[in-house]
Amino acid sequence: MIVDREMRLFRSTPGILVESIWWDARTEEVVWVDIVAGLLHRGRFDGAADGSEDRVVHLPPPLSAVQPAEVPGAEGGYVAALESSVVLLDASGAIVDEVARLRHRRAGMRLNEGKVDPYGRFVVGGLSVIGDTPDADLWSVSADGEAAVLRGGFGITNGMEWSDDGRTMYVTDTSTSTVYRGAYGPEGLLGELEPFVSGRTSDGLALAEDGTFWNGLYGESAVARWSSDGALLEEIAVPVPNVTSVAFAGPGLDRVLIGTARENLTEEQLRAAPDSGAIFVCDGGARGRPVPVFGSGRSGG
Repeated sequence: MIVDREMRLFRSTPGILVESIWWDARTEEVVWVDIVAGLLHRGRFDGAADGSEDRVVHLPPPLSAVQPAEVPGAEGGYVAALESSVVLLDASGAIVDEVARLRHRRAGMRLNEGKVDPYGRFVVGGLSVIGDTPDADLWSVSADGEAAVLRGGFGITNGMEWSDDGRTMYVTDTSTSTVYRGAYGPEGLLGELEPFVSGRTSDGLALAEDGTFWNGLYGESAVARWSSDGALLEEIAVPVPNVTSVAFAGPGLDRVLIGTARENLTEEQLRAAPDSGAIFVCDGGARGRPVPVFGSGRSGG
């Protein structure tokens, strides 16, 4: 069932590929990236829609993901994924250290989606920029720089989430139009994957407190909401084709931000959907969960 929720532009500045949206409770800002441009954006939830009040930092592109981190000697730092390395940023967004350099299986690949797991590790996957062979990996990177491959054989790693008890991981392969799930735990191992949701061009994924999943559908002009058992509850219409990132934001984590992209659109499509690359906001009727911090996860079993 497609529904039209009241939706407005959160940021009208057109990004090439908006991703990695999250609410930074430390600074009370929304954080997001434009992957292709290598831009880290931070702005107040009630900031100007044209982005004129935001803080923007240029980093080496592609900048595929940024998440909160405990950075030695810095207050309010970040962990970020570049083309093939994971780096630490200070509170200003400047690179202060390289945590790990990850080896892709071949040339023509880069890192893509990355999130911090419930135990404080940064989990990040790759994609193929050239070619469509499914040989991208999914890595786990700890704060001490130890990196391990959790699983290989992805085409485009995307939307990730974990259950509240940290025992199940959800990870998306957009190339197979499937969200998978597998056993997970404090040791950082990912069990065998099984399909959770299939048949839709899933991109970003966000898990609400009520157990429902909010899922951007790339090329489908929609956000889907799924039940905890993978049943489609509703589709929210978005006035642009390519939906990339979905996140709960605001002081109450009760507003849904929807990132989009201009990439891969023709001039005709851009004329028909001029807000492509913007970020939209709507009332999702649910609350999100705080974002874990890199290097500051729970311990134990």
